[in-house]
Amino acid sequence: MLVTRLHGGILRGSKTQSLFSRNLTCARSALQAASKNDAKKPKTADFNPRHLGIATDIYIPPSFKSLPNFFTHPIVFSNALIRRIYTFGLNTVQVALFRYQSGFRPNFLLWKNNAIDSYVQANKAFAARKVSSIKPRVSLWVEEALTARAKQLPKDFELDWQLVKFYETPKLVSVQAMMIPGRPLEHIQLIYKFNTKQRLIKLNKRTNETESMNRDVLDYVAFLCDASTDDLILMGSVFESKPTDKLPKNYEDNMQTAIQKMKESGDLYRIKDK
Repeated sequence: MLVTRLHGGILRGSKTQSLFSRNLTCARSALQAASKNDAKKPKTADFNPRHLGIATDIYIPPSFKSLPNFFTHPIVFSNALIRRIYTFGLNTVQVALFRYQSGFRPNFLLWKNNAIDSYVQANKAFAARKVSSIKPRVSLWVEEALTARAKQLPKDFELDWQLVKFYETPKLVSVQAMMIPGRPLEHIQLIYKFNTKQRLIKLNKRTNETESMNRDVLDYVAFLCDASTDDLILMGSVFESKPTDKLPKNYEDNMQTAIQKMKESGDLYRIKDK
């Protein structure tokens, strides 16, 4: 389905229902998975957005520099370009659907600033081994992954993380309206591209020697935004799709697969499989 079809009927009838039913399935799988994972904790009737994670494959258009040469691989290049255009159109439709169904006007500038702040605070808290301090701002899956990794940090070092600069303005690359079972439409999933230069300062407590390391980091970070309050929860991260990757066809409805997917996506510091 190309972008020309997006404006020719996807806002009406069965296509609109299909989009929202997929989102409903995704949210239901996430909530069921979180409930099972959190079964030993006291139950509450209140919806907890921190239980939601990234339970599905998400297509992130590959950057142009990662695409093969058009003259040597015309089919791969053309298909990747078509998928990029389709994703842009689908994002536009998701925003329109969200505005129409929820009645909220998206505040993209505020949401981007809140996303940057949450990203910075999450990295700082991890380096300082204070993951509990950002608990309300991250999903259950991110909290568990950061806590586990923090325990592996060398005890002889004190770490300080700094965001040196953005190489480019943070970009919103994916938008998805989130239908939560039994609740009005208020939540929207946002994925931002953060192309950054970061600095990690290590203090050796035994020798009092300090080491500073700079590195370039490209992250695609997902947030769950409550449009009624403009609050964001860091859900996890995803990777840029390969030029040969196809668009995901279905949303995951298998609980075990959804749990595994949310656990993997919640680990912000995992390395992409080649």
